[in-house]
This record gives sequence, structure tokens and C-alpha cells, in this order.
Amino acid sequence: MKKNTRSDYVVQTLIDDEDMNADFASLYPATSKIGDAAASFIDKAYATIEKKDLYGTPAAVISECIGICQNVIKEGAAISRLLRNPLNCRRELDDNKLAEVEKAEAEQAELEETQED
Repeated sequence: MKKNTRSDYVVQTLIDDEDMNADFASLYPATSKIGDAAASFIDKAYATIEKKDLYGTPAAVISECIGICQNVIKEGAAISRLLRNPLNCRRELDDNKLAEVEKAEAEQAELEETQED
């Protein structure tokens, strides 16, 4: 019987125990491309702002695009986690979605409250 070392436990904690479903394996490389494309855009967008010395509306538009790409990177990472570990990740995504809904409802209630004043 092999004795587990401390590092074995760390690896078990860091790496999900669930095997990737063979049906998902062909999709996994595409998930990294989602993040890669968004990261590449962010790099080029910042370079464009600096190179062309943009300010005002053009800079604001590009900054908004960068913000969207930041979310794309997060969503790509979520897709990757979902493919690698569907059972645990679905629970996490459901919890995150519920938290977002609750946050949006609280913001809406706060907005309505300020409009009444």
C-alpha cells in the first residue's frame, strides 16, 4: 500500500477528480481559443490607443470593447471548467447565476428607491 505524501493531497485538491467525457474532448481545444482571441484583442486594443494617441469617444469605445473581452475571457474559462468537470462546475455556475440575479435585483431596488426620493 502506497503512503500518500502531503504533495499527493495537494495535487488531489488542485485537480478535479472527474475524468473528461470523451464526447467533450474535441471541444476542449476550442475553449482555449476563445480566451486567446479575446486576450489578443485586448493587447491590440491597448496598443492602438497608445499608438494613435486616442482619447475621448474613440478611446471610450475601445475601452468598452476591452471590458467585453475581459468578460469573454472569464466565460471561456467557465466553458473550459464546465467541459473538464461538469458536475461540480454546473453547481458553481448555478450559484454564480443566482448571485448575479440577486445582485441585479438589489441594484434595481436601490435605483427605484433613489428615484422615489
